Amino acid sequence: MKVYNENTLVNLSNSILKHFGAPTFHETNKIVDQELKGHKKVVAVLFDGMGRNIVHKHLKEKSFIRQHYVTTINSVYPPTTAAATTSFLTGKYPIETGWLGWTTYFKDYDKNVILFRSVDYNTGDLLIKEGEQHIAYKYFPLTYIFELIEKANPAAKAYNISRFPIFPDGPKSLKKGVEMVSKKLKENDECFIYFYWDSPDYEMHSYGIDSKKVKKEVLKAEKFLKSVTKKNKDTLFILLADHGHINVTFLDICEKKDIYSLLSKPLTLEKRTPSFFVKEGKHEEFKKLFNKYYGNSFELLTKQEALDMKLFGEGEPAKGVEDVFGDFVAIAKKEYAIYPSEELKFIDNFKGHHAGGTEEERLIDISIFK
Repeated sequence: MKVYNENTLVNLSNSILKHFGAPTFHETNKIVDQELKGHKKVVAVLFDGMGRNIVHKHLKEKSFIRQHYVTTINSVYPPTTAAATTSFLTGKYPIETGWLGWTTYFKDYDKNVILFRSVDYNTGDLLIKEGEQHIAYKYFPLTYIFELIEKANPAAKAYNISRFPIFPDGPKSLKKGVEMVSKKLKENDECFIYFYWDSPDYEMHSYGIDSKKVKKEVLKAEKFLKSVTKKNKDTLFILLADHGHINVTFLDICEKKDIYSLLSKPLTLEKRTPSFFVKEGKHEEFKKLFNKYYGNSFELLTKQEALDMKLFGEGEPAKGVEDVFGDFVAIAKKEYAIYPSEELKFIDNFKGHHAGGTEEERLIDISIFK
């Protein structure tokens, strides 16, 4: 697999940091640098899952969003919300943040933890008490671009406006989102706003990428952009996504008793980038069987190969990050995903998915409105 650690969400994020005078961690996106010049008010609008393939599938070339197309960038690897949005909001790659996927393994708990929720992925049990710090933040603390911008530039304010209930005070509708963004823009002479909406990702998981429900959500996203940009003509708006989507077929590894018996712990990371802990002395046998069953659809890497090729990005690895995934990592090359039916209390085999190695999941179109 070719690794794409250039022209990514991280470079876009570093362009925003540089624009507001904050320290940067990686190269900036030169095209976006030019677009940002002279603008004191900047809004980054992220519609989850609305990568290049989804925009082109559901919007005509003369649509409002596509008419404002500026450039195409890469997500990070894996192209999934936990890794990608965290990278954008920190200016760092997954290997640096420790946020490698929807779930990772924490050896102190000996469990797969859903990073956003501190929930045991395999059982659904909450692993923290009310008010207690999330497990992921305890092991992998993050400094977000909001704090970096305000610290470096006291004249600027930075806000995170994310959909309710992701943020308890967030908007419950896109119409309300227009109001909240516009209010903050009018209250400040210089500011950065991040606006996050979890559609059309939700609908694509549920109904597949070709669904009319997905098209409806994409058209609603376009309507939002038309409205919020018209109300705030002194502001530069950047439309992005965290990843794209494809329709998928699920393969149950538990049906292959010979290979499944070689595993020492539950699968972790993502179903299109599954990671495997293998019993001692069984690595070569696992590799042989995996390539026999899945070699046409997945590329198998050892942990060291994944680290050497910088699969999870550039930069200094977060302390303890090498412990959160197993002896092998598999990268989906086609439409398949691997899951372990015997390990999961709740099986959520979606129609649409991401986090694999295809171009459709990786590419993100950037549209800029000013």
